[in-house]
Amino acid sequence: MVGNAKKAGGKERSPTPLALALSLLFWACLAQAAELAIVSTHRAILPAMKAVAALRPTSSEATVVASGDCATSRAGLYLVVRPSRSKPAANLRTCTPKHGTRLALGIPLIDPSIASVPANSVNWTDEDRISSVVKLPTIGYVWIRRRYESDTEDPREGRRESVFFLLSSSKDAVRLDADCTNPTFAQRDGWIALSCARELAADHMLHELRVFEQATAKAIFTAARCREPRFETAEELSCQAESVDADGRLQLAAKRLRFRHQM
Repeated sequence: MVGNAKKAGGKERSPTPLALALSLLFWACLAQAAELAIVSTHRAILPAMKAVAALRPTSSEATVVASGDCATSRAGLYLVVRPSRSKPAANLRTCTPKHGTRLALGIPLIDPSIASVPANSVNWTDEDRISSVVKLPTIGYVWIRRRYESDTEDPREGRRESVFFLLSSSKDAVRLDADCTNPTFAQRDGWIALSCARELAADHMLHELRVFEQATAKAIFTAARCREPRFETAEELSCQAESVDADGRLQLAAKRLRFRHQM
């Protein structure tokens, strides 16, 4: 396994289910807002998180969003926002949720657990702290929920990535994998293929590939040491089969697999 990676579908230890549920409820409300008032703008995530913490005594509804999730803002910044209770003043900057973004889908930019990342975790980047969504080619989205799990012996310093599928809102999200490092995925008809790093060999990540029924999130096929899935037909997919040679070099070879038999 990669570091201390748990088996697919394993239990998540942090944050508590209640903390995540409350966070999703709050973000679902934000997604319905016509406009959010922008309190401050930041180039990095940590100053934005500190600004929210400073506002908490007087404003429990302040949070951080990515500027690219707002309809009229340029991407690449982090905005501290809060719901606007009345018509904003002419000089007040606002954020309108952009369709198909984390904000519009009710997905927290920063998981509640990220607040517990130790201050001395110097290898954590902004990208490690923020969750992301990817529009799938047929229908729905993949939500990569980046979170922190405390483990003093963990070479990944607590980094975790959970992968969810959702149609149009975080309220209908279903989990595909609890701990999926380096995810790649594909979609066709009612199927989703997902590969996750599961082990290390000579410093190379080796992946497990699974195919899920989209409607139930049930895994119906598994293949070891294969990455970058791609559906070829309604019954077959291709991937890059992985192996490591005697000199420790990663070898990739195209492979075709039948993941289901026509009924």
